[in-house]
Amino acid sequence: MEFLDYYDEKNEKKLGTLERSEIHEKNLWHREITVWVLNEKNEILLQRRSPLKKIGANKFSLTAGHIISGEKEIKAALRELSEEIGIEVNEKDLILLDIYKNEQINNNCFSYTYLLRTNKQIKDMVIQEEEVSELKYISIEELENRLDNMDKEINFVGKPLIRYALDKIKANYINFK
Repeated sequence: MEFLDYYDEKNEKKLGTLERSEIHEKNLWHREITVWVLNEKNEILLQRRSPLKKIGANKFSLTAGHIISGEKEIKAALRELSEEIGIEVNEKDLILLDIYKNEQINNNCFSYTYLLRTNKQIKDMVIQEEEVSELKYISIEELENRLDNMDKEINFVGKPLIRYALDKIKANYINFK
């Protein structure tokens, strides 16, 4: 069982802790992380979700997950990178892009969205098969095209926070150093 903290609508005050399924059933505000992985060619890493996943099975997504009760946001990002794709990095390697308020049916969350710039290749990564079935890097242009065309193979099509984060990456972080 996974326990999550839930918060007020301004993300200022913790209101309690409940099991993950109950948080979603009651549509309570909780915290999640998303990590955009950008390589030296300015390509974004996508991971195909496992066919075992309840939501978005077999669709491409970003590295993401829930922040468990009592966990710091950046620690959750480090944990998810390690668990899902086998990348070990330090806190200083992650750039906080923003905290997005993401209001959805059964998933009201504050998404702590990070960027990881890396030269790691897919062959250097180890996937967690319960979560991920495939990894691939794609160009930002291809990702934008797939989003514009509402590609059903992409799990996050139509989420405004994806566009905000992508625009921020393009404006501020596209030149890998």
